[in-house]
Amino acid sequence: MKQNNQQRAIANKIKKWIQATKEVEKARLAIPITRLTSIKSLCVDEVAAQKFALYIARLVQQQINQAICPEHFTSEEWAQQQQLVDEAISLMDSYRENPSYESRQSLRNLLRDIDGLQGDDYRNFRWATVRFVRSGDLLKLEYAVRCFVETDFPYWTYKLAREYVERYGLQSGSGIVAESVPMLLEVAEFWCQYYFDLSLNEKFLDGGVRSVRPNP
Repeated sequence: MKQNNQQRAIANKIKKWIQATKEVEKARLAIPITRLTSIKSLCVDEVAAQKFALYIARLVQQQINQAICPEHFTSEEWAQQQQLVDEAISLMDSYRENPSYESRQSLRNLLRDIDGLQGDDYRNFRWATVRFVRSGDLLKLEYAVRCFVETDFPYWTYKLAREYVERYGLQSGSGIVAESVPMLLEVAEFWCQYYFDLSLNEKFLDGGVRSVRPNP
């Protein structure tokens, strides 16, 4: 009975994300990104956090491989970013297969490399000092790596999901907006497959869930 209650609770959290995609598409208004905080409760252990981090990192890798070099990066910096993503995924894969002090230290060293490429652009904004990073993809990669090396992995899992899903629209504002729908469904797809071994469409046949990309 307890297990059934837990499964229902997990299913309800995923269904709320599906409902959020319908709300933003219908109203064209932003929904607070804090809707994703329930991810923290889904990370019951390090395995869940690490698998999710690797899942998002691979999606980011796909996006980078399909993109062209942005104007604010030199071709050398762009190649370095691609190399960092490839290296991070390789290190995260290795750590999951054989966790050790050495592999964890390699991931920590990678964080320094990411930090170096992001630069040191700090500005005063609304009575606070804010760092402006050069690459949102590298920021996602940083959060993914921190899911492996930090003890507060539920927090970094939420940060990763938030950075992956959140968008800004001129009329809707920031948060979960219409442009966020594909990314939010990818997040929901992971947790549905993780806990139920079913796709969103298989688990929620009456939900009208649009198809998402397969699990990388």
